[in-house]
Amino acid sequence: MWDPSITVEQLTSWHSFPGLLHQKALRLSAQVHSATHPMLSFSAPNWHTPLNAVTSQRSNRQRSAMGFGRAASPITPRVYLSDALTARNQDQLVRLGITHVVSIVEYNPTIPDIIPAENKLHIRLADESKADILSHLPNTTEFITSVLAENKTNKVLVHCVMGISRSATVVCAYLIASSGMDAREALEHTQAKRGIVCPNLGFRKQLDAYAEGFVGRRHKQGGTTVAKIGGEIAERLRRLKETT
Repeated sequence: MWDPSITVEQLTSWHSFPGLLHQKALRLSAQVHSATHPMLSFSAPNWHTPLNAVTSQRSNRQRSAMGFGRAASPITPRVYLSDALTARNQDQLVRLGITHVVSIVEYNPTIPDIIPAENKLHIRLADESKADILSHLPNTTEFITSVLAENKTNKVLVHCVMGISRSATVVCAYLIASSGMDAREALEHTQAKRGIVCPNLGFRKQLDAYAEGFVGRRHKQGGTTVAKIGGEIAERLRRLKETT
């Protein structure tokens, strides 16, 4: 609306103040335009929430597809890889049909009582590059192999704290022993099933050593058991460390 308080005298006096006159003129012009050309007003739709929801859903699907998060990841039809929280969750164990648990942690894990003591294997080991995981791989591989062979309904959950390094190395060792994969192939397969898998550098080197020796011995000794082959490799490498 036009401002009736504006007088001709005021407008005339403002000529000595060009900047002020210009600002006032712009304001008056806007008031006149508003009075003669009413503006239509529409409420803008809120696009942010739907867009965020879609982005979140897509991200959740991607995490699920790549094995992110705290859900157990099936590496093979009967071997699962997870973090410690999943291993402690009785509902999750029941839902997945888990019958045996392999724990690779430096503390005493809390596993629900639905898993009998004889169905648990605990390897006390820290997630450090210098930690000797190699000497445990024959034992973990033998445990997993024998459990799966014992009953077709048995399922094994292998876990550490996050399901990234220690437990992933153990699962990769099992794949090397059971499928003929080399270390790189076993790691790539495991990462494809669980995207956060990333063994530390020391574990990767030990996994390479395990794979190289295991594959070579298996070709020469077709009837030798997984545990015997793996044990011989670990013992040979331990002796090598002692002499260097």
